[in-house]
This record gives sequence, structure tokens and C-alpha cells, in this order.
Amino acid sequence: MQHPNLLERYRIRPNWMVAGVDYCVGYPANAVLKDPATISMPGVRLDNDVKTITVKGDDVTLDGYDFSGWAVVTTAANTSLINSKFNGLNPGGPQTSVITGSQTSSSLLVSNCTIDGLSGGGRAQFLIEMEGPGLTVQYSWLKNSNSDLIGRHGKSGGDIIIRNNLMEQAGMGGPATHGDYLQVYGPNINAIHILHNTTVQNGGITQGFFADNTNSAEIACNTFTGAMNYFISGSGPNTQPAALTGTFNVHDNYFDPSRVSGLSYPVYGPNDRYSKSMFANNVNMVTGRIVQDADRAKATPCRTHP
Repeated sequence: MQHPNLLERYRIRPNWMVAGVDYCVGYPANAVLKDPATISMPGVRLDNDVKTITVKGDDVTLDGYDFSGWAVVTTAANTSLINSKFNGLNPGGPQTSVITGSQTSSSLLVSNCTIDGLSGGGRAQFLIEMEGPGLTVQYSWLKNSNSDLIGRHGKSGGDIIIRNNLMEQAGMGGPATHGDYLQVYGPNINAIHILHNTTVQNGGITQGFFADNTNSAEIACNTFTGAMNYFISGSGPNTQPAALTGTFNVHDNYFDPSRVSGLSYPVYGPNDRYSKSMFANNVNMVTGRIVQDADRAKATPCRTHP
């Protein structure tokens, strides 16, 4: 586990297995990772001079590589990056993100990967930057971005699924940095699902999960620790209550409020006046106090396993 003692000081903690605390995330510790310079498959192009891999063919899976110093760009559908290690970027290369999906890409999957954006001399603005519809990031360890850990902009549509990850140290680029765990820039998203993640933040600047421009969102069963402005934010034009076609459902999150301004900001919060905003059974781990709507909807209980 990356942080086995993270929750020991709290009065109460989640009763399920917590990512990075009770089980490891990222690439398998005993894996023998391959050299990406050896990749030779249809639809994949390597530029060894600037250490960039471009996926041009649909349905490509890159499994079990040590991408340290490399950037991966996909322009295709259904690219899967799994069981791999990413450490920084080539400082002289053209990419500012470790993993990029272009506007022609869709349904990008990042699973069981470790991504460190600032090691090896590279200063990644984003760890994952997706411009096309459809993004899933799961069971991964995301850490040390100059700006946001995950940025989503470009074309509208698709869902964002962020689940069972350990996410830490966003916004490490200095006082003027805009750093979030998730920032949606501009496009309209069908739905955002942020589930069973763990946050750690000691230094840097972040507003947490900025779930803008989405028709509906579920933010549930996360364990929020660290210093940040807010854990959950939503203020874009399509996150306003009148624009929601579904619900903004925040439930069963465990959080430490000691170094943050609050659980959520600025549109939604417990006991706000919006019928599609729902807060239920969010637990202050320091005091044990439950933060929720007085007239709350019944939330779906969290699973007790990852």
C-alpha cells in the first residue's frame, strides 16, 4: 500500500477498502515492464527522437510498459493503457501532458497505471488530457502534476469515470498554478462518476474535483484528505441547477475538513435550494459528524470492497 497509515489518526474512517491505504493501486509491483521502444504493432507510431508514441488505430491496447520519459498521444477510438509506469516527460519533447487524447479520439481507458508527472526532469501540465468523448481512469496512482491531474476539454459528449484511484499532489507549478484533480474545460459531459478515490495533498494548489459542464454527476464513496480549497467544486454554465437534466449526487464520502474551506463550492451544498442537488451521509472523519441534506434522498450504499 502507498499510504497504509493515512487514516489512523481519524475518529472514524470508511468501512470499505480504501485505495492506496488498504490495497495498492498502480502497475503491479512484481511486473517486469517492457521497453516502449520495442513496440511494433499496426496503428502505433514511435518517434524516438522526442519520445512520443502516437496511437492512430482503433482498439489498441498497450499493456505492461515502462513509459518513463515518454508521452502517449491517441487520435483513435478505444485506446487502453494498462499495467504501465509513466515517469515524467522528455524535457525537450513537444508534449505537455503525459497522456493525451485528441479531439478525434474517444473512449480512452487508463487502468492500473502509475503516473508521476514531475519526475525525470519533465514538468507535465496534465497527467491525462482528454479532448474527445469518453474517459475512464481506474485503479491508478496519479501524482505530481504541474497543473491538473486530469483535464477534459474539446468535444462534448461521453462520460467521465474516475474510480478506485490514489490521487495526490496536483498544482505543483507554483503560486499562479491552476491545479485540480479534475477540471472540465468547456465541453458538455453526459455524466461524471467519481467513485472510491483517495486524495492526498501536501503542498501545491488544488480545488479538488471540479465537476463542471455536466448533465449529471455522482461523487460517492471517496476518501478526501489533504490541503485544498474544496474537495468538490462545480460552477460552469452547465453545472448550474437549471441546466442539469439529471442529479448532482454527493453521498457517502469521508473527508478531513481541517485544511480545506469546505466539502463543496460554490453552487451546491447540503440544504441548498436545488431539488437536483443531493447530499447524503458524507462523514467528517475528524468529528464523526454527518454532513447531508435535512430532507435527503436515499443514497445507494457503498460497496465494502474495491
